[in-house]
Amino acid sequence: MFEEFRNWIPSSGLRLLVALCICALAFAPGETAAQKKSDAEQITYVFKRGDTLFSLANKYLRKWSDYVAVQRLNRIADPHNMPVGTSLRIPVSLLKYRPSEARLSAFRGNVSIASGGQNRAPVAGMNIGEGSDIRTAARSFMTLQLEDGSQVSLPSNSQVRITRLRHILLTDSIDYELAVDKGRIRSKVAPLDKKADRYRVRTPVAVSAVRGTDYRTRVDDVSGTAFSETVEGEVVVAAGESLNGATLVAIPAGTGAAATASGALAKAELLPPPELLDPAKVQSEAELLFAVEPGPSAVGYRIIIASDAGFVDIVAEAQVSGTQLALPTLPNGRYFAKLTALAPDGFEGMPATYSFKRQLSTLGGSADAGDFGYRFKWFGEGEGERFYRLQILKDSKTSVPIIDEAGLSTDTVTLSDLADGEYYWRVGVIQFSSDPEDPEAIEKWTEFEKLTVAN
Repeated sequence: MFEEFRNWIPSSGLRLLVALCICALAFAPGETAAQKKSDAEQITYVFKRGDTLFSLANKYLRKWSDYVAVQRLNRIADPHNMPVGTSLRIPVSLLKYRPSEARLSAFRGNVSIASGGQNRAPVAGMNIGEGSDIRTAARSFMTLQLEDGSQVSLPSNSQVRITRLRHILLTDSIDYELAVDKGRIRSKVAPLDKKADRYRVRTPVAVSAVRGTDYRTRVDDVSGTAFSETVEGEVVVAAGESLNGATLVAIPAGTGAAATASGALAKAELLPPPELLDPAKVQSEAELLFAVEPGPSAVGYRIIIASDAGFVDIVAEAQVSGTQLALPTLPNGRYFAKLTALAPDGFEGMPATYSFKRQLSTLGGSADAGDFGYRFKWFGEGEGERFYRLQILKDSKTSVPIIDEAGLSTDTVTLSDLADGEYYWRVGVIQFSSDPEDPEAIEKWTEFEKLTVAN
């Protein structure tokens, strides 16, 4: 496992990973602890024909005079004469870089972005750079797209800092690092094709490194425990309070790791994807209602709703301890739901994704006696053309209707000739979508109501 792991992490190997294993972030004005540890990392450059330490310093070091530090680190006796193929270790903090940027792909609700001591109003398509502090309030969401195509999504009540967002010139590689201070993020990292490419996510008690995967990072608000959960690919997680004795754990797809403030690191299998009952159901009520098949080990469920299959534009989410999930109303349209089961140990399980149709179509009715007979009235909400149907049955809900009026466009029918007795009635609606590209109609009925007539 160690040899396999060495092939996809930066070439400084174990030294880099130990440098990544920082347990507590000490926040101070200016440079953060996470940035200081990043600056201790190194890359390896192999000398080519025509290279000298001076030419490399002039082209790739932030200060030409830093060649002295590189010479000392590598114990170079003659900087003018470097054999081709010689490996040179260079601290990342000394290298020139081009600032990279993240683009705000989508956002909903109350999202705040602070950069350079100033607050910036979120605008779809805007660029966000290194040093930015991003926060989402309740019922708020955002997704960033990084320059290499990776995506980072923040659900509600989360706070993330972009601590590294750079393109290293010497290695033509990316250097990305995010710090999750609160809440959670989902990282969908594009495959990193260069040995020196780096994507890391830090929390106050752990750090994870990947080379192309889909995984989640969460900081528990109460305990401070940091959870890493891999959906695709593999993640390496490290935790610890010091640089010495760090524990390295590989987290393949379907597993997770939890790092505590004490430095403990536990690994667990993630719960399987939950099963949604009646996945083809049209969500027509005022609230969106989803029912989940109970899992044997789940203590709750979480659902995320997005307008796209990639879950870039997240529009709603809910988390419950039962199996019934309710979300606020949404505009009509096609949506995607991602369901996960919650385990007793705090891990969120593997996702199941469903598509569904949202078309608001509510219906209710009433019946009462008036001056001219018995009046049946109905009401409801929904866009598009609506036609109603009234059924009245005598003595039993299973008898043949004595009145069955379909295609009604009004909302009231008055009957003056009902004989004494017990009746059961209900009203139905057929609603066509206001979208001309959606030919499907919704048909629904109210429950049977009992009406006693005594003239």
